[in-house]
Order: sequence, then C-alpha cells, then structure tokens
Amino acid sequence: MKLMDPSATVDHFSAIGSSRAHMSLFVKTLATYDYIFTHDFVAGHIRGGDSKDLCAQLSKTFVYPAIGFAAYHPDMILIHDLSLTHGFLFGPIGPYHSAIGLFAYRKGLSLEECNGLFNENVFDALGYFNVWNDAASELINSIKVGCDIDLSTDLLNWSRKGVFMFSTVHPKSFVLYDLARRLWEKVGLTPREVDFSFYGVDDLSRSEVFPVYPPIAKMFGVKGSYLFKQQNHNFAHTVGDFLTLPQYLSSCYKTYAATESAKLYNARVEAWLTNEDLCNSLLKMAKENLRAGLTHSL
Repeated sequence: MKLMDPSATVDHFSAIGSSRAHMSLFVKTLATYDYIFTHDFVAGHIRGGDSKDLCAQLSKTFVYPAIGFAAYHPDMILIHDLSLTHGFLFGPIGPYHSAIGLFAYRKGLSLEECNGLFNENVFDALGYFNVWNDAASELINSIKVGCDIDLSTDLLNWSRKGVFMFSTVHPKSFVLYDLARRLWEKVGLTPREVDFSFYGVDDLSRSEVFPVYPPIAKMFGVKGSYLFKQQNHNFAHTVGDFLTLPQYLSSCYKTYAATESAKLYNARVEAWLTNEDLCNSLLKMAKENLRAGLTHSL
C-alpha cells in the first residue's frame, strides 16, 4: 500500500498466534489511522476481543478474507489441535504437512512405501489433478462474499505469470499487491500507477515453501520439484535450508511418532482412512511403485 501513496503512513500489526496486547490498547492505537484493513480473527489472538469487536469499536475497519488457493499444492494440509486457538502441529516445515505422508504414517507404511506414493498414479487416484476449478471458485467467491471485490480477472492474470502461491495460504507478493489495490479502490482511494515488479519484495518467501510436485507442475506447464523449504527470517546470516522428499518424510515421521495419536487428526486424511477401497488401492500402489523403483531421492 505504501507504493500507492508514498506519503502515507502504512503499518502492520500482527494478530497471528497470541498477542500480549489487549483489545482496548489495540483500538486506541488503531484509532489514529484513517483506514484499517484486517482479516477475521477469533478471540484469543488479541486479548479482550476478536475482529467483530474491533469493527464494532472502529467503524473504519474493513474486513477482507485471506487469499487461499490449493490447486498448486493439493497435498498440503494443516494438522490442528482443536484444544488450542492457534494450535497447529509443527513439523519440519512449520505447520505444512503432506496428506499422503500423514496417511502413510497412520497406516503403518514404511518410509520407502510412503515415498512410493508420491507418483502420478496416486495423485490421479486422489483427485489432485482436478482441483483448479474448485480452488478458483472458492477464492473468487470468498472474496466476493467477504468484501464485494471481484478477483476473477486478477486470478487469470496471476495464473499467466506461473505459480502464484508459496503454499495454499501464502501468495506471492504481486498477488498481495493486486489485492491491496482492490482494497484501496474499495474505500474510495485512487492508487498510484506503478510497476510493482520493480519494487516488490517477497517477504513470504522467507517463510516455509511447499513444493509443486512435478506431475502437477507438468499439468500447469511449470517446473516442479519435491524440494521443501524451511523458514528463514535471517537472510543476512544464512541462506536457509531445504529438505529433499526422503528428508522431509523422515522428519515428519519423527514428529508424528512424538505426538499423541489423538492430535494427528485431519478431516481429509480421516476420510481416506475410513474408505476401505481407497486405502486398499493406495497401499497397493505404494508397493507397486516401490517395486518399480518409482521413489524419489531428490
């Protein structure tokens, strides 16, 4: 937003996790701003209230949904401890987990058999090649319903630039810039015309990055990999670390082994586990792919 008016004061206040700030202090601070843009947040992130309380006390607050898009990363899931407000199970790349990896662990597959599941025949059986339309509709509809902004043209433009998400929940910076322009216009402001690519910084690239698996990437005409990036917010000191698929799965298995089984719940994986035909099919493909040497070392 700073690019749209260099004279404006634009500040960021995080409501991720649990803040020490109280809603009364939050409101007092934000009252000094002309415009407030926020995602919905539930009680517990800010002591003393949630986003509805913020809106009730500051009418200039504009709530908009987060960008979410699963077509590039259909295997990515979050494992949520429902007893905690922000209680996501963290593994080797933060809260990002593989549905296939969790399924394999829950079914008692070896790491090698689990590795064998990361192939085109398995992705096809799980519907991973048919996610785009639903993901696009969900994104467009959520933003339209949530804040009456139509992103259909923007989505088309983003897709023409290649993969525009680092994960299902972290978009690249040019996506956020276009959304910011839409928000700016929505409150009656006129954004400055500027080439964002000349100034853009992808802060979210410092966080965890979930790969676009090669068979899925091939369908979209882009380069894919099984290389998982760990978060690194200290670029001045190190360049960060990456995990190959075997390294990632091994670390996930260790995380799951150290976690109470009741806290390894994910609705999608649970549905797979209760589908006997699907389970048998996946187990068969795991063994067949392993025998055929269809495992990945990189």
